Amino acid sequence: MSQIELELAPDTVSRRPAEGNTVKRRRRLGKRFGKVFPSSASLTVFVAALALVLGTWFLLVRFSHVSRLILPTPGEVAQAFGHGVFRGEWLVDIATTLEETVIGFRVGGLFAVTIGALLAYLAALRGGLYPLILAFQTFPKIAVAPLLLAWLGYGLAPKVIIAAMLAFFPVFSNTLAGFLAVDAALVDLFRSMRASAWQELRLLRAPNAMAFILPSFDVALVLALLGAIAAELAGASAGLGNVIQQRTFLGDTPAVYAVLLLLALLGLAMKGLMGLLTTRLRRRA
Repeated sequence: MSQIELELAPDTVSRRPAEGNTVKRRRRLGKRFGKVFPSSASLTVFVAALALVLGTWFLLVRFSHVSRLILPTPGEVAQAFGHGVFRGEWLVDIATTLEETVIGFRVGGLFAVTIGALLAYLAALRGGLYPLILAFQTFPKIAVAPLLLAWLGYGLAPKVIIAAMLAFFPVFSNTLAGFLAVDAALVDLFRSMRASAWQELRLLRAPNAMAFILPSFDVALVLALLGAIAAELAGASAGLGNVIQQRTFLGDTPAVYAVLLLLALLGLAMKGLMGLLTTRLRRRA
């Protein structure tokens, strides 16, 4: 009996299959982490590329006449990174930026899924609002940030709004595509079996949309981080963008490079963690 038939039959109770044993769970866990870590060939390419970048960097500093105020040595950047991260000088700033990023991602993602689902179901609303959303997306967010700071002050709110604005569009576009890209034959099948609108949404359209929405979350989270940094660069009392502003003003170029390195690592970590989470959610769906 199909899932639709189970839903439509009032006297039928569907039951989830029993959980596998411990050995099967361990095998699934091993396969999952096997997909996360790179193969030996990929790891070799990564190490070689990193060594090439660091070697070129060192040679430029050693044999060129580039000022240390423009290009510090890798060792100086590593030292600044250690002071800022491992000695706790930037812990408050890191926590502030992460808070802005996570809240902005959640707000932007919630609005994106809600508006995307509404526009998918209401054709007239989609035709009228979609061009406006596209036009809004073309606004340079770094230009909007000073206006938000003037309206809302230098607190958390303007950073969250900018982060949400950047996180919104990838989730929105995938949500809209997911709800619209449903096989017409499946829709006809559901309706021929007299499925209700709620059953069609829950059993057909929502699972189809989730296959589009979940992969967009990791990109949206990284964009939310970029939005938070952009807002902090426009004006902030804390955060990694504020650290960049202060260190640039003081001429502490190694610290600026160290913050940029930290942001790159944070972006990779966020993308990886969100990828693991969405993979787990897809398997449970």
